[in-house]
Amino acid sequence: MRFSRLLRSSQALFPFLIIVFLGAGLGLGYFFPKNIVVNALYVSGTYFPKLIVSLAAFLIFNLLAGAMAKLVLVHRERAGSMFGLIFGIYFVMGLVSLIYVAVWVPILTDIPVTHPGVELKGPMQWIIQIGNTLSEVLAKQPLLQALVAAMIIGYWSAATPSLRPIANGFIVIGDKILWLFKKLMWYYPVMIGCLVIAIPMKFGSKGMALYGETVMWVAIVTIVWSIVMIAMMKIFTQRSWKQISSYYAAVWPTGFGTGGSYDTLAVNIISAKQDLGLRPEIAEISIIFGTVLNKNCSTMSVLLVTCTVCALLDIPISLLEILLLIPPVLILGLESPGVPGGAGFFMSPIVGVLLGAPDLPIFVTTFVTIFSGLIPMLSTAGNTTDDGAVGALLQDCFSKQIGLETVEWPRKYQEMGREV
Repeated sequence: MRFSRLLRSSQALFPFLIIVFLGAGLGLGYFFPKNIVVNALYVSGTYFPKLIVSLAAFLIFNLLAGAMAKLVLVHRERAGSMFGLIFGIYFVMGLVSLIYVAVWVPILTDIPVTHPGVELKGPMQWIIQIGNTLSEVLAKQPLLQALVAAMIIGYWSAATPSLRPIANGFIVIGDKILWLFKKLMWYYPVMIGCLVIAIPMKFGSKGMALYGETVMWVAIVTIVWSIVMIAMMKIFTQRSWKQISSYYAAVWPTGFGTGGSYDTLAVNIISAKQDLGLRPEIAEISIIFGTVLNKNCSTMSVLLVTCTVCALLDIPISLLEILLLIPPVLILGLESPGVPGGAGFFMSPIVGVLLGAPDLPIFVTTFVTIFSGLIPMLSTAGNTTDDGAVGALLQDCFSKQIGLETVEWPRKYQEMGREV
């Protein structure tokens, strides 16, 4: 009964509103490209992304510091083997997914392996080049400095007893940031409708075509990835085809409809228990932690959208630059907000810095514009169903290794499970 009420909640209107505002924005930009009012609507949509750029270092630092502190304080001390394992699974899955999409990039796009006239380097030279580029950019860019400092300080403050009040402060600030973004969900369709005006208005039919093409790329890559995950679940776990199909039939459309992992959380846990037959503690572990840590389909989409944005803004890019983006995008993917468009907001400034975008606010605004509508919806559908697949893997393959019967389940997550 609770499951049915969730599906009939007001969230069902969210994808409808996104599609309506998206279509309205594209139509206004295409038919009235020089209208003053239409241009003013577009400009109003750029204010929030520009604010994010201004606050990016603060937001990234506090979110990642809070995430690292939470990992040490809540998880490592109370159920280290279990939480270490599940963190490792999501980390490896995120890395594999980014390598997977990097293979797709030259197939789907026309970007070169390296820039014309540049000799292709060997594996060792490539690793050295990436290291030199990262160190050079890190020395000059506050955003990447905040990224690294947040991980170090978050861990240090939580691991040192005398500094744990600071760690708790990071956690509180991070939770408040995520709370604020969740409350701003009502504005997301409006902002998207305003921003997408720029696609036909500034880039004409080329922009419209590239946006549609990018949606198709994301659909192909994320759906094929989900098919692979389904096959792996069938091969390596004891789930039946009926269980798997029932789970995906419930969760995939819900993730697609809400466009946010946090908003799919309750439906995902219930379906993992009822349809996949997961034990409650396993379902809650995999889904709750996946909601926080697993944004692998979103990070794949980020790399594909990067190709489109660079094409629109005439920023030279090659497959080597795409590979260079994998480490920071992987790290950011572990704690980007699970709200619609969150990956676009929080990853685009770092991507723009690493690519040397000449105008970072324009790069971020264009990125958020493209990373909208169907793209985060497809990404969330893939992210959320992956969480259930990880739960099935945990239950059938790792329950003995993690000593499930002896794990002390943190009170915070017990309460989250009861709320569902």
